[in-house]
Amino acid sequence: MKTPKEMVVEILNKGQLSQQELAEKIGVSPAQITRWLASAQPKLKHFQKLEEIYKEVAG
Repeated sequence: MKTPKEMVVEILNKGQLSQQELAEKIGVSPAQITRWLASAQPKLKHFQKLEEIYKEVAG
């Protein structure tokens, strides 16, 4: 299982979503995405949404 940081990096690297767009889809600020990239842990509801988006993007 990937960490939130790994999922965000992969989503952004695939170029399908910008950090701003990803934040909007999850319902957080872009600054929160930056915190996750620095290894902060998202709340469960945000993690679940991140996982859904990751599955869509990563296939």
